[in-house]
Amino acid sequence: MAWQQGPFRFMTFKEWVPDKIRFWIYILFLIAFQFSNGMYFTAMSQMQGSFSITMNDVKMMSHAVLIGLTMYFPVAFRMKSRFPNRTNLIIAASGLALCNLVVPYIDTPFVLVIIGFIAGFFRLYGTFECFSNIIPKITPTYNYGIFLSFVFFVVLGVIHVFDAISIQLIYLYDWQHLHRLAIALLLMVIMLAKILMSDFRTMPKKPLYAMDWLGMILWSVFILSLIFVAQYAYQLEWLHSPYIRIALGVASISLAINFIRMKRLRHPFIELAAFKVRRLPELLLAFLFLGILLASKNVLQNTFTNAVLHFDALNTGKLKWLEFTGAALGAAFSFYAIIKLQWKHRRVALIGFAAVVTYVGMMYFLITPDTNIEKLYLPLMICNFGHLCIFISLTAFIQATAPFRNYFQILCILGFIRTGLASPIGDCIYQHGINGLMGKHLTAIGSNVNLSLLTSTNRLSQIGSEAMCSTLTELYGYTFIFGIAVLIIMGVSFKLYLDKSVI
Repeated sequence: MAWQQGPFRFMTFKEWVPDKIRFWIYILFLIAFQFSNGMYFTAMSQMQGSFSITMNDVKMMSHAVLIGLTMYFPVAFRMKSRFPNRTNLIIAASGLALCNLVVPYIDTPFVLVIIGFIAGFFRLYGTFECFSNIIPKITPTYNYGIFLSFVFFVVLGVIHVFDAISIQLIYLYDWQHLHRLAIALLLMVIMLAKILMSDFRTMPKKPLYAMDWLGMILWSVFILSLIFVAQYAYQLEWLHSPYIRIALGVASISLAINFIRMKRLRHPFIELAAFKVRRLPELLLAFLFLGILLASKNVLQNTFTNAVLHFDALNTGKLKWLEFTGAALGAAFSFYAIIKLQWKHRRVALIGFAAVVTYVGMMYFLITPDTNIEKLYLPLMICNFGHLCIFISLTAFIQATAPFRNYFQILCILGFIRTGLASPIGDCIYQHGINGLMGKHLTAIGSNVNLSLLTSTNRLSQIGSEAMCSTLTELYGYTFIFGIAVLIIMGVSFKLYLDKSVI
């Protein structure tokens, strides 16, 4: 803290707690909050079978978690200045533990979406409390290039380790054990916070009045309605469904009310000035393109490993370690490029996009039933390397250029795309592509097959595998072309602004 003399100390702990372990206690808290997700991506198929719901329902719940995370940003410092660090950690851990407790016993998708949103809110609540207190230890000069490299390594990198652990746990037991383990970790956080920490305030106390909670609800309704449309549109036959029309109407009305309140309220949840920040449209487009490219990994690659290669849970978990390695390399490279080499943020982002496009190009040549798991190692490492580079560089750019008053509001706006709409839009595109192209390739392959052989189950399976491989290869090809177009646009833009912008 600014008023401390000598080496930095974490003043939020009681005096008898050794200084050497205080930082690591926060890291332990971070581990607990990162593992505790409310809804677990690795348990999607198990939840689908247990609750007799569709995969779209489970994905909608997962997107709700991510939107809950996003919606905490604009109120983060208000909560931090209202309550001591210990109280905030206990509230966040208690709320997240309660969500984990009730999820296994509820089978109504709408209720689970709400619980997922709440769980995401509490998860970032606790995560922000930890990160905001350890930043002086990580970078005493408050260099956000260093800090964001660490943050995104934990948030986007270490999460793959937890995914690998959760896959192993599901394989040995069942998906409900993930929630039991999360509850145990969160109870540990509550106990340690009560025993080891004091009510020391890191910020002056401020009341919670004038916080626009209604605005947060309206923005949440707006973005969740759009995600619903993107996630269910193909299943419900687009505008032929009254649910899709209602969702679009709700999104339009909530957006209109938000802009009206934005102009009339003194302290709206998101101020109009946040939408006027320089380069914001470019950043939104960049994260949208990234989401579509990364959806190829979530949809096309998962379809390939499940439907063609027939990987079991243990092999899927093995791939998570390669994703973690790629993320670690991406964080290290971003740190070195931005801090040591003083490269512009746009250059690091361009390298990140090139890495993701390289992954797509490599996968184009790997879609064959003869591919073994080792051939997927390098593409996955390259993909996650690029993912981290893009997130770190573009978020660091926002921190360097946006007014602090609107910084967290801008993170929320970017979250509408990068953790909200981009992924379901990409899912919708690729699922539509698979469903459309699969029939074409089945017809083409089937027309060249002797009909007398179709009685063989193995031959039928082989035909289906060949058609799926042809479909995935074609979609990866289209994605590669799209990625090259994105790189050209970014390259031209980089050349135009090279001497005019810090990005």
